[in-house]
Amino acid sequence: MVENFLETLSIYQYRQYNKQPKREVFISTNILIFVVKGNKVLHLKDEKIVVNSSDVLFLKSGNYVMSEMLDEYFESILFMYDDTILLDFIKKYNLDFDEISSFDNNYFKIKKTSIFEIFQSSILSYLEVDSSNKESMIKLKLEELFFNILESDSKEYFKIFLSSICNQYFFKIKIEKEFMYDKNILLFAKEFNMTDLAFRNRFKTIFGITPKKWQNEKRFERAKLLLETTNYNVTEVCYMSGFENISWFIQTFKNRYNFTPKQLKNKKQ
Repeated sequence: MVENFLETLSIYQYRQYNKQPKREVFISTNILIFVVKGNKVLHLKDEKIVVNSSDVLFLKSGNYVMSEMLDEYFESILFMYDDTILLDFIKKYNLDFDEISSFDNNYFKIKKTSIFEIFQSSILSYLEVDSSNKESMIKLKLEELFFNILESDSKEYFKIFLSSICNQYFFKIKIEKEFMYDKNILLFAKEFNMTDLAFRNRFKTIFGITPKKWQNEKRFERAKLLLETTNYNVTEVCYMSGFENISWFIQTFKNRYNFTPKQLKNKKQ
């Protein structure tokens, strides 16, 4: 049974009833595996990993794994998620880690203590229930799992992995966290010790849009929100959102939303 909650998160309840030949799989996303029953061997590069019902296994994305079943029956729960899930977790709880350049391990094991046994049981229960809130509940359960790992004997491995993600996405995190509507986004180039051109190129690679367009997106989102929820007039909203030319702001706002700022303001009233 597969539960796809987001493009970046899914849960797979895996059952294998008969021994099968070795099978090679490419891991395109991070995986946390709860072994419920049975034993399996995973061959990862030059390493051999034996997992059983006392293990929780973390596998890093970007690797080929050869799996080999040891028993007639094998059951597990797989959490599959990409790095953005972890980034959201780090930002949501304002976690801070030492700056570590890279995570050199392709996996680590977590001893399944009573806390993880309780967690496993609760997840199996959630998967059996048909609820309109299941997506939100599972996302919160995954956050609970991350916190449990940070309290486990394998916490240092997980901290290093989270830190490596922070470093990898530091550019993106810093801009999203420190962006100010009234400041030119190109000022970040000096903070990163980059030329304006190098900053623009890196920004577009990471965000998929130019700095100027991204900045205007954020400014117009703020302007629309202020017009809808406050008593500031159009001119005040224009300047509070970081725009300097009121005529350009009104015309561009109309082209973007198909109504003028004043029309939106009057509609609110």
